[in-house]
Amino acid sequence: MKLFILKKTVKEGVSERTGNAYKISSLFVKFDEKEIYEKIVSHLQSKGATIDQVEKFSKPNEYNGQISYAFGLNCSNYTFDRVEQFGTLDANVIFDINNAGFINAKIQVVDRKEMVNSYEPPADAVDGWTGGNEDPVLPSEESTNELPF
Repeated sequence: MKLFILKKTVKEGVSERTGNAYKISSLFVKFDEKEIYEKIVSHLQSKGATIDQVEKFSKPNEYNGQISYAFGLNCSNYTFDRVEQFGTLDANVIFDINNAGFINAKIQVVDRKEMVNSYEPPADAVDGWTGGNEDPVLPSEESTNELPF
């Protein structure tokens, strides 16, 4: 499943139930294929999820005339550290519903390895900011009359 990474988040805290500290790394991702969304919805409903639970997890969003579907994807710290915002991740994703009624999506793990098929980093890499205090870069003032005509 090809997913576009919108945001990387880390949630830290202490569990009220157990008192243990936790740190959850997740990706907020989106995809555009309606057929895939419909398959996910039918899969979750077959596991007992209601349409309200599914829409709380992910529902269609329209922006500039295009419909997309976004959701939170749990992943390992290994994957989290190696992907970047606005990159494209192709991975096997498992959708499940827990006993509390929450829907979770995570990358499939086989033999302690996440099933990531490919990753494409963002196309436009930026390596810094100007901060507004630097002069703009202007072309050199030397005129060149070396035109071929």
